[in-house]
Parts: sequence; structure tokens; C-alpha cells
Amino acid sequence: MKTDSKPLRDSGQPPPRVAVGVLDHEPPKPRMLPVWFFIGVILIIYGCMIFAEGLYELAHPPLTVLAGAHAPIWWGAVMAVVGVVFFEKNRHPGRRPAGSGR
Repeated sequence: MKTDSKPLRDSGQPPPRVAVGVLDHEPPKPRMLPVWFFIGVILIIYGCMIFAEGLYELAHPPLTVLAGAHAPIWWGAVMAVVGVVFFEKNRHPGRRPAGSGR
């Protein structure tokens, strides 16, 4: 038994497809967030807590030698800034940076 597949049109082209844009796209695949995103969140939280402690120490100075350096304020601010950098850099893992030429 011989079966021939014939095109539906005389011109040899397949028939037009009706809902091409609706059915042809694949649903977006879920992406995992990198660990650096969560490290950024933790650094932001800890940095804000240490910074708040430093502000409290301004009103109630401890009896230590280097209390005038206000280390908790500086350290809390640095931790929070580094946390924001990690958070922003890893918030959209699928997006390429603006400077990449690829």
C-alpha cells in the first residue's frame, strides 16, 4: 500500500497557520536566584542593624579607647552599601550587563 503525502495547496506551500503568536511561544522558564542575591540581602540587614547601633552609641558613648572613631557607623554603612551592590547586581540573573558586547 503506497501513501503519498500531498500538500493542501496547489502551490506546494503548507496552509497558513492561524494563531501563530498565541501557541508558538514557550512559557518562561523559572530562573533560580544566585546565592549572592541572598548574601546581599543579609548584608543590607546586618549593615542597617550595626549602623543603628552606632547611632545609639553616639548618644551613649562606650568607655573604650577608640569610641571616637565611630566604627559601628562606618562598618554598618560599608556593609549596607556592599549589600546593595550585591543585591542590584544579582536581582535579574538572566539579564546581561549593559557593558557586555555580546
